[in-house]
Amino acid sequence: MKFQKHSKTIWKNFLADRWMIYSWGAFSVLLTNLMQVLAPKNIGWIVDFMTKKPIPKILTGTNAHETFIKLFILLVASRLLINVFRFMWRITLGRQTHYACGMLRREVWSHVRFFKKTDLERRFTKGVLMNASASDTNSARFVFGFTLVAITDVLFLGLFTFFTMAAIHLPMALMSFVVLLFVPIFVRKLSKKEVEQYRAIQDTLSNFNDLSSQAVSTIKLQRLTQTGPFWERRLMMVAENHRTQKLKGINLNLLYIPVMGVASVISYLVLFGMGIIFTFNGKMTVGEFISMQGLIFLLHDPLMSLGFIVSEWKKGFTALERLAEIYLHEKDLCLLSEGESAIDNEVKNSDQLILDVQNLSFSFDNSPALFANLNFKLHKGDRLGITGPIGAGKSTLLSILTGLERTKINGSVTLLGKPFSNYSHDSLRNYIGHVSQKPFLFADSIRVNVAMNGNLTDEEIWSFLDLAGLKEDVSQFPNQLDTQLGEWGINLSGGQKQRLTLARALAKKPRLLFLDDCLSAVDTITEERILKNLDQYLLDVTLVWVAHRQSTLKYCNSTFELKPMMGDFQ
Repeated sequence: MKFQKHSKTIWKNFLADRWMIYSWGAFSVLLTNLMQVLAPKNIGWIVDFMTKKPIPKILTGTNAHETFIKLFILLVASRLLINVFRFMWRITLGRQTHYACGMLRREVWSHVRFFKKTDLERRFTKGVLMNASASDTNSARFVFGFTLVAITDVLFLGLFTFFTMAAIHLPMALMSFVVLLFVPIFVRKLSKKEVEQYRAIQDTLSNFNDLSSQAVSTIKLQRLTQTGPFWERRLMMVAENHRTQKLKGINLNLLYIPVMGVASVISYLVLFGMGIIFTFNGKMTVGEFISMQGLIFLLHDPLMSLGFIVSEWKKGFTALERLAEIYLHEKDLCLLSEGESAIDNEVKNSDQLILDVQNLSFSFDNSPALFANLNFKLHKGDRLGITGPIGAGKSTLLSILTGLERTKINGSVTLLGKPFSNYSHDSLRNYIGHVSQKPFLFADSIRVNVAMNGNLTDEEIWSFLDLAGLKEDVSQFPNQLDTQLGEWGINLSGGQKQRLTLARALAKKPRLLFLDDCLSAVDTITEERILKNLDQYLLDVTLVWVAHRQSTLKYCNSTFELKPMMGDFQ
């Protein structure tokens, strides 16, 4: 219920912010419908004029030739205005569909970036978020634009058509309305089933996205262990499940066609039979009979669309509810901390204390302390090397020192004399750089992976690639900086992926840089060249480097080995 209410709030707020555009759009649809109703009515007047029957005085000229010209101009003008007004609602109401899609996707990112790490690993996995930002936003966007067009069209066109038919012959108009009364009952039942099926489709798609991501990320392990066929069978099984659910949804959607079609046929047959009788009895002119047939066909168009409109409306708000679950999910209060607007990147005093760690201890839930009573200080330009066995807590320590992990810790960690909570999340990420031991690359070009959202020239990008020891490799690629990377950088070697993520971190020009064993897959000769580059380039940058190889830490001015329950380090 909470998500349903919030989804409606999102929709209402978007419409309220753009009420002027929506008003113009609705007015354009109204004018389009008026012209659509006028066209068959005008044809009826032309037929009555040809058969010497009376027509409205306003259309009557001084002679037959002038009357015909008026009727012809009215017919042509109504057809032209239909196209003009359709263009108007497309650039007003229709365009809002695309704007809404962009808004919904931005909202997904603006909320997800503050989720707790455990929630991202367990509940809102990559597959779920991919599905939300692609499929759910694509389904939800229509209720902000084209679905509203269809609803407005059905409402206005239906009313205008009915009243025009009633003005011609009230009993026939009422009979057509009675025949269509059973349609809403079937539409309601069908739409309810379709919403349930839509949720099932989205769940299976999320599972497939997750499994696909896992399969790509473990492809090297699959080759090593010869488990490729097992993964293929799993993927095919999940894909087949999604296909089955998708086909069920399509079949439910297609049921609207026979339901609406039967109603239309019955309505038309009733009106045609009654019209023939009334025309032969002289209670209706031939022109009125032809107008009624044109109007009933005009009424069938919104009727046939009604089922699909209800379907899109239900699916759209179901997708909005799924997105609302993301928007309202609990955020990490540490990441939401507004703090100060920025950190002074220019540390004037070379002896100024950058990072101060006092009596730091950390433990997971119901587990012994990973490390305890850890003390050290880092000044501007210091290089601290950290080694230790697997599982000693090196990566966890870096998460704490970067401000990403602030729970389950005892002791204090201050940056420039203040706790992390004094700084906004954005300012911390701009000041601090972090290269993890597991490289993450986007399925995009090398240029985009280095520059990200920064405005860097090609010359600058090449310079950062050179510092990371990757310039020669990239220069040999046929497309160089425009080389497209596969998912997770699958078309790069392990060492190339590590160096590319290092270049990306350097491009941010951080003042405090953490490197988590990010050259483990690089050969020693290339590593030495990179170490020299970093030692010369990062003169004023405070550096914390985690590595298993002692040779990697040769340029650090202090090192220590991290062990569980270790003591002080100064």
